[in-house]
Amino acid sequence: MKRLNLLEILKKKYPNSINPKLIYVGLLQTSKDVFLEKILDNEPERLVQHNLEQIYDKKLVHFQPILQGCLFNPLIPIDDNATRFLLQMDPLSIMLNFKDVFTEDATDRLFKYIEN
Repeated sequence: MKRLNLLEILKKKYPNSINPKLIYVGLLQTSKDVFLEKILDNEPERLVQHNLEQIYDKKLVHFQPILQGCLFNPLIPIDDNATRFLLQMDPLSIMLNFKDVFTEDATDRLFKYIEN
């Protein structure tokens, strides 16, 4: 099992848009699964995990069920999965899949963007 903290990288990538209540956002990788993990400062003892198996790689979806179309793969290094998260998950995908990553203001801006 390996963990990798992504919070500072996300803050640099999305300045003033990451929820300031987050004290940890990272990946947990086991031999079978990859999870996004979050901890908020109002509940520091509560670790929220989201299994990333439901996030699909657009390039591989057409090959299912022959190939697994998941974007995140527990058989590759955690650094590679982190790179996939940071480069292939756009802000809208992050917002729609994972609550509380972005500020309310950033979330509102994203919702207005998809309404137009």
